[in-house]
Order: sequence, then structure tokens, then C-alpha cells
Amino acid sequence: MSTQVQKASLPPEWQPRRRDQGGLRQVRRDGNNQLTFKGQDKDEVVKRVVRQHPLFLVRPILPAIGVILAFFADSILFIRYPDFRAIWGLIDLILLVCLLVAIGYFLWRDFLIWWVNIDIITNKRIISCRGFLQPQRKIITLDKISQISVHQDTPWSIFLSYGNVHVYLAGGDYDLKNVPRPREVRDALNGIFLDYKSAIAAKPAEKLPTLADPAMAALIGKLGKKEALPTLPNADERYSHRHNPERLRRPLRRFGGPLRIPAEVTYAADEQTVMYVQRSKWLLIIRLVPPGLGVLAAFVLTFVFSAFAIITVCAGLILLIGMGLLTVNYVDDVFILTNKRVIDIERKFIFFYEERIEADYKNIRDIKIKITNIFENMLDVGNLYIETPGNNPDIKMTLVDHPYFIADKINQIKNFAQKLTDAKTKNTRQDELTKWFTSVVAVLEKKMVNQGVPNLKTLDLWSAAERAAEVGMKVVPVGEDDSYPHIQAGKIVSQDPQPGTLMSIDPESGERPQIHVVLSKRG
Repeated sequence: MSTQVQKASLPPEWQPRRRDQGGLRQVRRDGNNQLTFKGQDKDEVVKRVVRQHPLFLVRPILPAIGVILAFFADSILFIRYPDFRAIWGLIDLILLVCLLVAIGYFLWRDFLIWWVNIDIITNKRIISCRGFLQPQRKIITLDKISQISVHQDTPWSIFLSYGNVHVYLAGGDYDLKNVPRPREVRDALNGIFLDYKSAIAAKPAEKLPTLADPAMAALIGKLGKKEALPTLPNADERYSHRHNPERLRRPLRRFGGPLRIPAEVTYAADEQTVMYVQRSKWLLIIRLVPPGLGVLAAFVLTFVFSAFAIITVCAGLILLIGMGLLTVNYVDDVFILTNKRVIDIERKFIFFYEERIEADYKNIRDIKIKITNIFENMLDVGNLYIETPGNNPDIKMTLVDHPYFIADKINQIKNFAQKLTDAKTKNTRQDELTKWFTSVVAVLEKKMVNQGVPNLKTLDLWSAAERAAEVGMKVVPVGEDDSYPHIQAGKIVSQDPQPGTLMSIDPESGERPQIHVVLSKRG
């Protein structure tokens, strides 16, 4: 006799389906004209579906358009020169084949990818769908978002209304690239994100029970005291008026003097500027001395040789412009210490180009300081070399003020990330322990009360019974003792447990702890 094991039936939402992602139509409309997709939660609502701007299909389809134009040109030649009909017909046939190949390639290689590569924005998450034959899906929950900005870096992108929507995440970022009307997408995503945060804030935080024993509450509060999180200074606080949450996060310091050119560096969501480091002012003075002497000489020669005043004045103006360029070039050469990396920015003469070298703190192998002469030592100026392993670029901070101080700060920032992680982990553990101990003690206080045994000696039996009843206990006489002739008969001469002993009282059980007493009697 065989027994058949009945398989446990699973709910429909827990039963796997053949294909849960991919396909040509990843988003559909249901009977209520609402957008839906495979894998959607019951309480999830599709707010927006975003794909790349159709403008980016123009370039891939140009070969097909070129073949069509050639086909029309060949048709005109066919009408104009009918004697060569055989040649024009052969060319038409070739062009027709080329047109079919070009359109087929465009549909498969470009249009299909453009159609299936979408971003689904819901009230819970952003779902990035990529690929057709090899579909991929990336899910970004709204709780990881910290900021949303728009990046339109060319005049064409502004004129044609397309760009990147940059989503800053905890520990990374994500780009919705080349989407149409990026500002509308940003505003919609911002609204969804704010609604999500409002819903989270509306949920009341779990309240811990109040302990009846203040000493126990104070002890648990002392043991669960949190550690203060380490912080780093923010060098951009003085430039906070320039912060625009709708733009990419960058260093707020501007370059190019009055031109106010922003740096091309893009910050992560949790990245901030800790310190701006500039080369020593003595370096600027040394660079300005020769042209400054030249300006002085031109000024003197203007009065000595007045016939050549035009030449000397022009030479002086050229030297003054050169001094201005040297000053701006000095100001634009900046080292930025963030909480994640060291950045060397060198902008060549205001706006020609910006050269940048970066090194993450985790890749820093060694920091060396070199002071070459006694004058640098007296002025506290030196060269600081940040070395990285392998092919990673080294950073050379040449002729900077206070090089030992800067090296110490770099090491301090390097260790900051680990300290912050350790502090957060410890505080989370403290919260869990506080919650656990408070809940346990609160339950014990409800179920059990500890009382000290009262002192019943020298009392008569009825008085002792009344005192014991006040604290939830009862008196049980267990005998008499005649070895106390100086004590009146019927008085309690000994008790068990002794006075002050803690006894557990459970109000729900109805049973009272017993105090065994011995009474005195006359011999």
C-alpha cells in the first residue's frame, strides 16, 4: 500500500511563473486603465514610466533615411534617362535590399533596445529594466534616496529639453540618462519621495514601557547611553548660499575669479568638503616679483624716456595682465579634501581646461613630507606626497603651508569612516539592548513584585499578622520557646525569613509568602 504525499498548496503570488521580467511590453494597462507590470506589489502604484528621449533614435536611423533618399534620386534618374533603365532597376533592387537591411538593423539594434530599456517609478521604488534576450532588473527603494538633481551640460540639451536625472543614494547614485523633460521627471520623483517620507514620519515611533522602579530605569538609561557620532568640519558652510538642491552636488567654491566657474567634480550623496588646501602664498609672491619689477621699470622708463611712453605703457599693461593671470592661476590650483577622497584641481589660466587627479583614502599607501631648505623650514612650507599603490595616480602637494598639519588631517579623515561605522553600530546595539531590557523588566514588574520581609520581633501575633498583610505576606506560628523569661508571653522572638529579606509576590497567583514565627512563653 503506497501513501501519496500531498503537496502543500502555495498562494498564487508565491507560485513562480515562467517569465517574470523582460518582454516587449513590460508595462501594461489593466481594466481600470492603470499601469501595471510583472512583480508589482498589491499596494504598489505606477507613477511614471521613463525611457530615453526619442531624439536619440535619429542618428541610428540616418542610414535608412540615406538609402530612401538615394532610392528617390535613382527614381528621378530612371525617369530622366530612360535609356539606362536596366542599370537604374539594378540599383533600385540593391537599394531596396540595403533599405531592408538598414531598417531591420535599426529595429533590432536600436529601436528594440530603446523600447525595452525603461525606468518604472512607483510609490515604493525605482525599477530599472534593461535588455530583451538577456533581461536585467535593478531595484532602488525610496528609502535609499537622499537627493535628486538634474544635469543638462550642453545648450542642445536645454533647447531640446532632455538630460540626466541624477538620484543620490545612500552609498552610491543612479542616473536616468537622456530622458525627455528631465525637470518634470525630477519634480515627479521629488513629489513621490516626499510623500514616502511623510508616510514614514506619520508612523508613530515605538514607545518603550515606563518602569515603576526609578532606580532600574536610571540604570538601564545609563547602560544604554549612546556614543556621540564623530563629525568632520564642512568647508562649504561659508558658501552655503550657492547650494542648489536641484543641481548636481559639487564643491561650492568657484574658480576663475569673477567668472565663478564651478568645478567639474561631482560629489556622492554622503560626500562633503572637509578642507580646501592652497599652495603657499610665498609661491605667489615669488612668481609675481619678476613681472612686478618689470611694471616698476616700465613706470620709471615712461618718465625717463617720454618719447617711448606708448611702448612702456603697453609693456606695463601687458605685465599687469600677466600678474592678474598668475594670481588667478594660483587661486585656481586647489587641493580638496573630502570625507571620501583627495582631489587635486589645476585649472589652466581661468577657463582653458581643468586637470584633475583623485585618490580615495582607502588607496593611500603612504604620505611623505619633504622640506628642501632652511627657508621653507622657517616659513613652515614644504612638499607633501600622497602615494598610492599600482597604477593609481600619486598626488603631489608642492609648496603648501603647514605640510605636517595637513598630513595629520589626511590621516584623521582616512580613519573617520571606520570610526563613524563603529559608532553607528554601537548605538544601534545600545538601542536594541535598551529596548530588550526595558521590555523584560516591565513584564516582570507587572507579574512580580519584590518586597522586603518586615521586622516582626517583639510584636504579638495579631499585630504581626496585620503588618505582614500590609506587604502581601502572612504569618504562620510554628512553635513556642520558653528560653526568654524576660519577654512577655505571646510575643514573637524569632522569624524566618529574617527582616529585610526580599520576597517575590505574584499578585495574579493569589498566594502570599509565609513568615514562620516562634512565640515566647513562660516557663
